[in-house]
Amino acid sequence: MFELVVVASAETEPLIPVLRDAEEGDDRIRAVLRDPLSVAYAASSDGLLVGAAVVREGEIVYIAIVEEHRRRGYGRQILDELKRANPGGLVVGTANSSLDNIAFYQRCGFRMLRVERDYFAYIDPPIVEHGIPMLDMIVFSYENLRS
Repeated sequence: MFELVVVASAETEPLIPVLRDAEEGDDRIRAVLRDPLSVAYAASSDGLLVGAAVVREGEIVYIAIVEEHRRRGYGRQILDELKRANPGGLVVGTANSSLDNIAFYQRCGFRMLRVERDYFAYIDPPIVEHGIPMLDMIVFSYENLRS
């Protein structure tokens, strides 16, 4: 059975290995988790940690699924729960080169909001995904129309 629960800030350390896939450094992850405006979530299935997410003021800062549990619908289930928990709507950003993420967010009802040009330009050499250099952030929004 799938479950998404809020994790107290003092108990977020087990989420860091999961969130590493969404961020380049543990220090940055810990800083976000310590932020009093951040809400951390652990996703589990039958008692096993399968994913994690962090939301700060309606922005999905991190969402990640443990590699061996991907493509089983857990990402969509996390987003569905986050939509319910954030009735004012959500925003999330992903790299211009992350084609799977771009398709995933749109399949989950998110719409393109804006492009933040050169957001990842500080990464040298640039990360390349699908033959595309990671340079820009595409920001998606989800408006909860069922109020």
